Order: sequence, then structure tokens, then C-alpha cells
Amino acid sequence: MSQGSIRQVICLLKVLGILLLIAAGTIAGYVQSHRLSQRVQQLEEMLRFLNAAQTEIRYSAASVAEIVQRHGRSLAFLQECAAHCEEGEDFHTAWKKGVQAGSKGTGLTEADRLLLSDFGDGFGASDVEGQLSHCRLYTELFSDRLENARSEKTRKGKLYLMLGSFSGIAVALFLC
Repeated sequence: MSQGSIRQVICLLKVLGILLLIAAGTIAGYVQSHRLSQRVQQLEEMLRFLNAAQTEIRYSAASVAEIVQRHGRSLAFLQECAAHCEEGEDFHTAWKKGVQAGSKGTGLTEADRLLLSDFGDGFGASDVEGQLSHCRLYTELFSDRLENARSEKTRKGKLYLMLGSFSGIAVALFLC
């Protein structure tokens, strides 16, 4: 192999390394941006669940475990809760375990998880009117969180993508 071909291979490897660094930065930015989108989606699904739960409470005599099983298919933590209920655990223990296990990797913040846990503490603990009031309160609380999550996604979503790309470019330039 001649000196010229070795230099070409080295140059090609440098270009490939630079492109990989830029791609890694861009992917890191995308992952952060995607978490913001996931959080918005999870909060929207929770609001749908709360609306469905209010309807069930108002017009049927279904237990909270039945409500979760019937309307909780779109949220992982509700699926976990339903599975624990089917195994015979009481609802409040199943809810706590569901929130702990099923809300990780969903983009939800620690404060969101705490609010979910607090909702479960009071869900099914009073009469029909108390349950409707409980659901209305948490609908408002989750609506506020959803509004904040949407504005955060709008403000920070593109920023994370750009920061990731530019940090990849900066590292690539620094190493060259």
C-alpha cells in the first residue's frame, strides 16, 4: 500500500468519525426532544382517562379497578395497575406499584409521578360525589401540567435538536 492510499484511508476515516460525532449529537438532541413529546402525550392520555372515569362513576356502579381495566389501555402505568389488581392486590397498592413501574421512560417528571400517586390515594375512597369532585380537581391539575408541558415542548423541543447537532459539530471541529 502506498503512502497516498494510506492518507486517503486516514482522511476517509476522519470524515466518517466527524459524521458519526455529528450524528451522535443530533440523536442525543432528538432523544431529549422526544421525551418532551412523550410527556405531552402521557398527560393527554391521563386527561382522557379522567374524563372516562368521571363518566363511569356518574353512570355505572363500576369499581375503580374495573374502570382502570376498561379505560387504562393507553397508559403503561394503568396497565400495570390493572395487572396487579387481577393478581388480587388491593387497588391502592396496585396503583402505587403501577405508577412506580409503569411511568418510567415515559417522559413524565417526578412531580407528574407524584401527582399520579396522589390521585390514586383518593381514587375510590369516597362516595360518588366525592369521586366526581376528586376527578374534577385532578383534571384541572393535569390540565395545568399539560399546558406547561406543551409550552415547554414548543420552547425547548427544537432547542434540544439544535444543541445536540451543534455540540456534535463542535466536538468534531475540536478534535480535528
